This record gives sequence, structure tokens and C-alpha cells, in this order.
Amino acid sequence: MRVIQLKNNKDIYSSNVYLVLGDWNKLDDMNTLVDVGASGHICKEINALSTGVGKIPVNRVAITHGHFDHIGVLPLIKQKYDPTVFAYGLAEGVDFLLADGQMIRMGDRDFEVIHTPGHSSDSICLYCKDEKVLFSGDVPIQILSPGGTYETSFVNALERLAALRMETIYPGHGSPIADNAEETIQHTLTIVKSVLVA
Repeated sequence: MRVIQLKNNKDIYSSNVYLVLGDWNKLDDMNTLVDVGASGHICKEINALSTGVGKIPVNRVAITHGHFDHIGVLPLIKQKYDPTVFAYGLAEGVDFLLADGQMIRMGDRDFEVIHTPGHSSDSICLYCKDEKVLFSGDVPIQILSPGGTYETSFVNALERLAALRMETIYPGHGSPIADNAEETIQHTLTIVKSVLVA
């Protein structure tokens, strides 16, 4: 599996956009965008990449949640590549609704859908057990200091994430977390629980 973080137009507020490809660009790999962002600039990058001879550059789109900075250019992506769009919540352009615990093929790997409400009611993470990789969207997995309030459903979801083996986290904003990924989530869970107890 290969994960390519696409560059966005810096003048437009946009989420991170990741293109997930198989290691060998096989015909049955599912070239998948995780979120599409709000900048059409990503299309130039996609078109310049080697995504497989005779393959559609984007077979699928997996939406982590329906905020505009994550889905703003979905109509453009659908027009250019005609991908199948998956999301946990209904939005214009979504073809299939995902369920908690469902598996979805991205690149040449299977990812588990983990419903993680808190940032939004339709927020999900996508976890690959084989690669120990998590796409976290805007789920707050890096809380550094106490404060705020947290819904029980978010705490429960965070406990699920903290139980997973993880080497890399690809967030919706900011840089990927490639060092201490598991420790990052454990630290966040500790802070959240300390607020609940206080």
C-alpha cells in the first residue's frame, strides 16, 4: 500500500487529501481518495501520478465527515473520475453509506470503518490492521492539555482507537504522525478521562 498526500492550494482552507494506491498498481486495486478537500488543485497532481496503466486514477472516495473543507470539490472529482463515493452520513454525491465495523477496500488493503462521533455526528476513522495505519479525519486524537467537555460516545470511540496497534496516523489537518502514534492516542485518552473524573 502507498499513501500519497496531495498538495492543496495554500490560499484555500482545505483538509488534507490522501490518495491510497496498491503497491503494484494492479488492475483490481482500488485507487481511493480519503477526503477530497476544497481545492481543485489536487486534480493536477492526480493526473501526474502513476496510478496504473489502463486504470481509472480514482476508483473510490472515502469521506471522513461531511464538512465543506473535506468535501468541497466532490462534484469536480465526480465529474472528472466518476468514482464511487462512500461516507457515514448522507451528503450530495455520496453513493453508499458506511456502517461502523464495515470493511472497505482502499488500494490493495482492507480498512475498518470506526464511527468516531465528537467532531461531527458522521465522523469516521479508517483503520488498516495489516499496515497499522489510521486515517483519522478531524477526530481530536492529539489533545495536549486538559480542558473542554467530551461526549460519552467520543470517549468510547477513543478507547477503541487506543486499543489498536498503530504506526502511522494520517489526520485531516496537519502532518502525519509517524512517531509515537499509539502513545499519542493513549495520552489523549488519559487527558480526556481526567476531565471526566474532575
